[in-house]
Amino acid sequence: MVIEQVMEESRDYYLDYKSRLIGELLLSPVGSIKRKKSWGGSFLYLHKRVGQKFEDIYLGNEDDPAVQKIVERIGNRQRLIRELRSTKKALKVLKVGKMSRTLKDFTEPLRKLIAALEGLGLFAAGIELVGSYCFKVYQSHFGVEWFPLRTVDVDFAIPTPYKGPSADLEAVLKELGFRQDFATDGAIFYEGNGLKIEFLQPRRGSGAREPSPPVKELSTVPIPLPYLNLLLENKVMVTLRDIGRIALPSLPAFMWHKLLIADLPKRKNKSEKDYIQVVAVGKRIAVDQDLLREASRIMHSLPGSWRRKIEKSVQKLASKGTPENISEILRKINEGV
Repeated sequence: MVIEQVMEESRDYYLDYKSRLIGELLLSPVGSIKRKKSWGGSFLYLHKRVGQKFEDIYLGNEDDPAVQKIVERIGNRQRLIRELRSTKKALKVLKVGKMSRTLKDFTEPLRKLIAALEGLGLFAAGIELVGSYCFKVYQSHFGVEWFPLRTVDVDFAIPTPYKGPSADLEAVLKELGFRQDFATDGAIFYEGNGLKIEFLQPRRGSGAREPSPPVKELSTVPIPLPYLNLLLENKVMVTLRDIGRIALPSLPAFMWHKLLIADLPKRKNKSEKDYIQVVAVGKRIAVDQDLLREASRIMHSLPGSWRRKIEKSVQKLASKGTPENISEILRKINEGV
């Protein structure tokens, strides 16, 4: 029993450490430093391979503190790679499979629920896992920086209009140990197994707050949420171990949506968590040209009022001393990725 506890603690330590190393590597520039001297002093360049050739990317004056930070991150990269290799070897010895700690948060009832929805064809019909459990999949599947995140809310978004197969969600969830309940506005949610399951749908109109109409095909009344179409119109499909294929919003759509809703009055107690998730996802987007292009495409498709809300949230993040990755993404988008 004691040995099992020690192995469990060791496994959790190495999984945490592996996630932190990956997060640091995401922010570490690939390449080496070149120094060129001129009458104005020493100037540094990042020497890196681009396709079949090498390029020297100008960083700035060697005395610039910002340049010195970049040089330090580049110097740390090889150390991080060595430590990551050692950590993977340790996890192999401990017989830890491909499943990361983040997916261990998916309890057996939740796994069975997601597998049931997948089996009914609901994800193929456009329903998505959104919210904090969607973020947990980003951590495990896309290498988004890990940090502990506790939540009982499991949210699924339903497109409007819903055109998928019919299913009695109440019966499906009841069989898995969830009981149906009603919010004060008539919306339906499900509780049980230490979780709260909610189905969401885009809120109608710019200021409408009335409940969504029932989705008769699914025997449920979803909760209206603003800006939800942004998630439903930009999705990815992933396959989760022991669960199956599942639909999620793309990382850029998730980031923009969080920035849109973070300062809504009803989310005052959740805004800090929203911003933490924005920063973590933003770090992953900032180092991937495909994700940057998608972020640009989505941003340019949004109404001007939405873009202004996003910029306001980014300014609020900057005032908190948050890493500059979100501002950097906006800069690249404005300049053309």
